[in-house]
Amino acid sequence: MASARDHSLDALRAAMMLLGLVLHSAASYTVNPLREVWPFRDAQAHIGFDLLIFGIHVFRMPVFFVMAGFFGALLYRRDGAWGFVHNRARRVLLPLVLFWALVIPLVALGFLFAVGQAAGDTGLVGLPQGSILREPILGHLWFLYNLLFYYAAAVMVVPIASRLSASVRARAHTAFRSIATSAWGTVALAGATLLSILPGSEPGIGLSASLIPRLHVLAAYGVFFAFGWLLHAHREALDVYAARWKATAVAAAVASGLYLYVLAAQPIDDPRLWTVASMALCALATWPLVFAITGLFVRHMRTPRPIVRYFSDAAYWMYLVHLPLTVWIPGLLARSPLPAAAKFAVVLAATTLVTTVTYNYLVRPTVVGVLLNGRRYPRGLPGPAPRGQQVLV
Repeated sequence: MASARDHSLDALRAAMMLLGLVLHSAASYTVNPLREVWPFRDAQAHIGFDLLIFGIHVFRMPVFFVMAGFFGALLYRRDGAWGFVHNRARRVLLPLVLFWALVIPLVALGFLFAVGQAAGDTGLVGLPQGSILREPILGHLWFLYNLLFYYAAAVMVVPIASRLSASVRARAHTAFRSIATSAWGTVALAGATLLSILPGSEPGIGLSASLIPRLHVLAAYGVFFAFGWLLHAHREALDVYAARWKATAVAAAVASGLYLYVLAAQPIDDPRLWTVASMALCALATWPLVFAITGLFVRHMRTPRPIVRYFSDAAYWMYLVHLPLTVWIPGLLARSPLPAAAKFAVVLAATTLVTTVTYNYLVRPTVVGVLLNGRRYPRGLPGPAPRGQQVLV
């Protein structure tokens, strides 16, 4: 069954992936070390990059997992359970295995190189004690690993839910519609996120790059995935987000400001109470951000534009292969006296250029494009898009 392609949600999902290039290009230039998550830190640093990473992290992966759930439900409804499993194995599991084997060793070597350059050593040196690169990790591909767990859960839960009585399913739909579009529903969703992250020690939603996932992180992003899955059956809520996105953005800005204040000023003396307060403010900030950003894209990105469609297709490849560049290039710049902002600009520009050019010539018209985009496309920007175009997820 063909479905009309929603260009706004395609663009939203791609934008969240491409923000990963921004985040990782900035990671070498933070004032506060990112500990074992990012073993290299340049001598030139600026607090602005700490704030940039904080700002991106609060909403990027929550929005992405909402979109992943939404498109997952679309695929399940379109292709059935077995078609869904086959599609996700080909488009998620296979890229995870292939690109983990190709990219992660280059990232590890890149950190060795960068740390050595910063230390004045021209060779590869050891990493700091406790670095995650001393054990098998998923790196930036952890989100694909998480998706496999969510897809497996969906395949088990959806058939069970479909056997519920019509009246129970109707009440569930009514409840979800209210949660998805009301202020109290936003608070309820924030409460669900808070409960999921309480077992952790981070003052927010953490990450899990290990092959053995951290259960509270898996649960936290699972809330966003489940919401996105259910949202597909209530697509009218997207119009509500579009109509309210400015007001929602104001609420998100207030909550985010409070969250940042508590993180930076640490006005609470008790460490555990400070952590819980930070978690609660993070949850209260994240959901309005999800709704505001989604509404912004739905409101302004529904009209297909060739360059937006191009990067919507390119984003998967660009994200999969970008990480070594954001480690090796900072290593090459480690001894340069350039300020942090200039180095960041060089890293981001070079990474974007290399990943875009390789996508255009090595992926878009090749078998790799079939793997990542579902089909081959001709090089260059696409022509005008018919509004009934089939969804390619």
